[in-house]
Amino acid sequence: MKVFGVFIFVNALFIVFLECVPSVVVHSIFLAYIVLAALPKFIFGSLLIRFKPKAKFHSQADVEDDGAEPADWHISRAPILCPGCNRDCTTRLRCDNCHKEFPQYAGTVVLTACITVYHEDAKGLNDGVNSFELSTLSFDHKRCNLVFIVDGRYDRSEKVDLVQRETAVFLLARLYGVDKCQFEFDDDAVPRFKEGCLINGRPQKCPSQPYVLDDGVAVYTGQLSRGMPFTVLLKRLNQGKRHSHELFFHYMHTGQLPKTVHSIMFVDSDVEFAWKRNRRSMDHLYHGLIKNPSIGGACGEIEVMHWYQNPLTMTQYFEYKSNQFLAKTAESWFGMVTCLPGAFCMVRPKALEQVLNVYLAVTTTIWNKNQLDLGEDRTLTTQLLQGGWNTVYVQNAVARTQVPSTLIGLIKQRRRWINSTVVNMVILLRHVHRLKALPLLLALGIELISSFTLPTAMILLLYDLAITAGLHATVSLAIVILWIVIIMTLSLTTRIEQVAYWFHVSSIISATAIVLFIILMIQNYEKFIHKGVRFRRCSELIMAQWLELVVLLSWFGIIIVSSIIHRQWFSVLGVVAPVAWLLLCPTMYIVVPLYAVCNFDDLSWGTRGA
Repeated sequence: MKVFGVFIFVNALFIVFLECVPSVVVHSIFLAYIVLAALPKFIFGSLLIRFKPKAKFHSQADVEDDGAEPADWHISRAPILCPGCNRDCTTRLRCDNCHKEFPQYAGTVVLTACITVYHEDAKGLNDGVNSFELSTLSFDHKRCNLVFIVDGRYDRSEKVDLVQRETAVFLLARLYGVDKCQFEFDDDAVPRFKEGCLINGRPQKCPSQPYVLDDGVAVYTGQLSRGMPFTVLLKRLNQGKRHSHELFFHYMHTGQLPKTVHSIMFVDSDVEFAWKRNRRSMDHLYHGLIKNPSIGGACGEIEVMHWYQNPLTMTQYFEYKSNQFLAKTAESWFGMVTCLPGAFCMVRPKALEQVLNVYLAVTTTIWNKNQLDLGEDRTLTTQLLQGGWNTVYVQNAVARTQVPSTLIGLIKQRRRWINSTVVNMVILLRHVHRLKALPLLLALGIELISSFTLPTAMILLLYDLAITAGLHATVSLAIVILWIVIIMTLSLTTRIEQVAYWFHVSSIISATAIVLFIILMIQNYEKFIHKGVRFRRCSELIMAQWLELVVLLSWFGIIIVSSIIHRQWFSVLGVVAPVAWLLLCPTMYIVVPLYAVCNFDDLSWGTRGA
């Protein structure tokens, strides 16, 4: 409730301030926000990244030794260096300078993929496995080790998770090329092969049966069609994504999984990153990570799969695209990407060894749980940055993911994202001080403050639009206050599934209001421009309306120009997705943040029943 109290206090001060200053000052503040927060991203992420590609990377030598203890984790393997010139020859096993080859190291693992599995459907799992089989790599596929971690045969109440059972069986059937009906379950719900398996439709000897470790994890091993080795770790009890990572690192540390040289890839099992016309995303991401020894992590572009499904998926498509070509490109210019998405990223094992003690710490407070359990990817990224490592964005490494297609699913997901982002951003700004990245840090600080005031700013904007449209001030204020009170009351007192109807109605009404306000605003601006040109007067009202127009045009102008520079123009100029985003702005930037702050103590995952 402390966060909720801070939210109310900050917004109360914000409202008092806005009511005490002229409207010209209010619109000037919004313009300053664009200048200080959005403009630096546009300059460094769009202009300079094209015309001056050399990024201002942070050097690890700039980080003072704070007396940290030596790493307790050992998950990396030493690179293969040429004895003649000391060049790293791990990837190709050949030195281009000395022309020496190192075939004796052909079994060295250079990349290990940690693939978390929980309640994914058959199509998603198939797309994920296909991506590994279709990927074109600059090294032998046998040197890439896949580790699938299935999060629990039993749920947290010790009951058999039937959905997870179906997920695990399909995954095993897809990996081994057998039919789902070829499995039976023992007394501990472990899937085992029946006698006389049909592999790829033909009677053959069954694969080796799984073995169960002392911690209840069932282990399956095998190879994909191109020789890529895989291991499936089927946990006994569902304990969350971070626990799956802990299990993965523990097995690497103890030698139960082979250590890796260059990269550990984190990817969700239903993410598609290779298809017929895009086979090199995995390789691009790998080389984006190893190209500079100061880079600790790299992420690629994540696209929304089936974005045209409905207005909600269109809105998320526009958000994903604009955030990546505007924000992530700027963060990457400074070597400070603030979130390496757990759905598709790679991290250097040496960097992980330095931060795992913090990343895997036991959570005791709601603040810690929002930081670690609900925002594990942001926490890991923050720890890498705090440790002096750079994090980058590799634009040509593209992956596709599924997004919530229902309003309730979206609100629950964003609740987790918003709360974990606020916590991790506070920690990042407190502990990461890089003089070279001062413009970015300033922009991130403004964004953190705006995350508390954005709902109020949007509410006042709607109120201002209502007044501009000619509605009575008292009636407009009453409607807005009633709407907010209803949303917050429902968010604080009732499970969202039970009041889904009210959230749907709220979204429809607010979207309709946006349409009406836009129509009326256009009409008013036509009258305003006509009078302004005719009488050449400069009153406070005219100045405020001009600034309002400048703010809107500046924001959309930055997005449009950035999309063209990064060849992502369709995501903006395709019109459909931006229009859906505009109509759902009240929902995305008022309803969702209000629900999030009212449920800061909700520690559930929010999607797929986790």
